[in-house]
Amino acid sequence: MIFLQRFTLPSGSPEEFPFSIPSFKGLKSLDLHQPITVFVGENGSGKSTLLKALALKLNLPAIGSSDLEQDDTLAGFRSFSEGIVTQWGRTRTYRGFFFRAEDYFGFVKRLRTIDQELKGDIVDFEKNLSGYGLKVAVGAILGQKEALQRKYGDLTQVSHGEGFLKVLESRIQPEGIYLIDEPEAALSPQRQLALFSLIKNLATHQNCQFIIATHSPILMSLPDAQILQFDEQVHSVSVEETEHFMIMKNFLNNPEAFLRFL
Repeated sequence: MIFLQRFTLPSGSPEEFPFSIPSFKGLKSLDLHQPITVFVGENGSGKSTLLKALALKLNLPAIGSSDLEQDDTLAGFRSFSEGIVTQWGRTRTYRGFFFRAEDYFGFVKRLRTIDQELKGDIVDFEKNLSGYGLKVAVGAILGQKEALQRKYGDLTQVSHGEGFLKVLESRIQPEGIYLIDEPEAALSPQRQLALFSLIKNLATHQNCQFIIATHSPILMSLPDAQILQFDEQVHSVSVEETEHFMIMKNFLNNPEAFLRFL
């Protein structure tokens, strides 16, 4: 499903961020043709900048320690994001989220805070209630704690990559739009393949739309994905045409040739 079909960017001074980024010069709009869109490019090329601004424009909830409107790291994107104009298909979804690899630890921290707050509620109830009222109140709190445990397990007892995938699997719903920034930072190649399978299944069978910024040739290879490369301009490429794929392939085919110049 392609919910978001097109978005138009505002104009601004080429001396000001983010219009100073080369790929943004002359970039007026982008059309999304596939349920999976992949942004690729070098560090600083603008792919994550655009993804963050789009997440703000869509008012997506964030998986992290704070919501997007309270995230100070996104302050420089707000005015730019407000000028983005979105065009939806026949159906617009209000399901979805924005997730950065670095937000995972913030999310674990948030779960810990919720758990401590629930424990505090139990203590307060035990001080102020008794009998049946206490039983009902404590039972409700314990039910919330058990629901969180069933959904996420104990994320402090698993690796970063395992927990990252668990959170994604637990939070994604059918017919949603999901913006994910450089998930490979948390994942081994094997875990990237697990994420590959998850995204492929959700896009094909659960009517989900994904926009992903990545350096991973594995994730760039998602079937039928629209790959947009950010360099001097933003343009469509095949996975084989990306610098990431070519460098990785050439290095693995002949690492000695690379090592001689390093």
